[in-house]
Amino acid sequence: MARIVCGPNEIDNPRYDGKTIEAVKTELREVLNIPDGAAVILNGAASSSCATALRAGDELEFVKPAGEKG
Repeated sequence: MARIVCGPNEIDNPRYDGKTIEAVKTELREVLNIPDGAAVILNGAASSSCATALRAGDELEFVKPAGEKG
């Protein structure tokens, strides 16, 4: 089951296993309040590919760039 986090908001759900980071971001943008330009962290490391598919046990985090308000 993949875990998706953005700030204090998080979702643990196996339905995201096998979906790409881009698909998850699009689907959960409003639900998790993912800001435009958010950095993508996959399993603790920065990820530059939004085409990467999530696997069971992955943790995907969307992080607002430091120093930005809102």
